[in-house]
Amino acid sequence: MMHTAYPLTLGALALSACVSTPAPVARGPIVLDGVSYAVAKRPTGAIEVARIGRPFENWEGAEARRAADRFCVSRAKSSIRDRFQGDTWLIVEGCA
Repeated sequence: MMHTAYPLTLGALALSACVSTPAPVARGPIVLDGVSYAVAKRPTGAIEVARIGRPFENWEGAEARRAADRFCVSRAKSSIRDRFQGDTWLIVEGCA
């Protein structure tokens, strides 16, 4: 009896590892309050946010977070590790 349940458990575990939630995909620029943002997911899972037309300043992280939230369907994982790079913001932990 124990041998029958064991392979079934391993099989279920193996199948559950294959099922994952799809990564968010941008459908063109994200627009909030009339402002457009280019949002991309890096291979590391981090979310890069750039404002189209006028580059971000280093004090505009909250605005970048709002665009990342829209990209992630209200689930960006903001943290103290988020950072300003050049003229973009990087949400290091990506989507929740």
